[in-house]
Amino acid sequence: MNLNIGSKVDMSEPLQFLLSIEIRNDNHDNGIDVESLIKRASSAIAEKAKYKFRVFGEAKIIAIFQVNDDSVVNMVTSDIMKMGPYTVTCTPLCEYDSGEKHSGYNGPKTQRILSGEHVVWFEVAYNHGISHEDFDRLWSMNVRTMVNEGRQGLSQTEVFKILAEKRVYAFSCKLPTETWEAHIQSFKLDKIYKNAKLVTKL
Repeated sequence: MNLNIGSKVDMSEPLQFLLSIEIRNDNHDNGIDVESLIKRASSAIAEKAKYKFRVFGEAKIIAIFQVNDDSVVNMVTSDIMKMGPYTVTCTPLCEYDSGEKHSGYNGPKTQRILSGEHVVWFEVAYNHGISHEDFDRLWSMNVRTMVNEGRQGLSQTEVFKILAEKRVYAFSCKLPTETWEAHIQSFKLDKIYKNAKLVTKL
């Protein structure tokens, strides 16, 4: 079947993915060498990902990829799954502005870098404890503010929108004078953020 309908796919925007690699213990073996398996998965990712993190207290790695060729992610996934008992999940991401009419910031983007060794990773999404109207208001104002502060270099924050969903993953480094709780509260997302975890760079 010919799927060419006369239009070309725009490949100017890099493809973005969050790859989650979790070690399985199918046999409930108490002697499983988690650290060795973490190192092997990290080696397979190598420098191909923009960010690569170990989730605190879990047998899990997450990595953010920004690539022009999807075969990079496919190859990493294949290599990891050949090496051992890993569950690999790939979530497609996109720029926050791709689903918004107005970003609220039209200046140049800074090179956003998370320089701290430890980073907080949290999700911003609908919480059934509030109305849809309140969620839309908080999303429109506060998520946009968080994105723009990161782009302007006012905070070390990276925000990735899950493709086709009103949900984002945020990664942020706190100041030495802050607590993690105070840092997250500074984004004023207390009603719509969840699943906060600390991660460390690999």
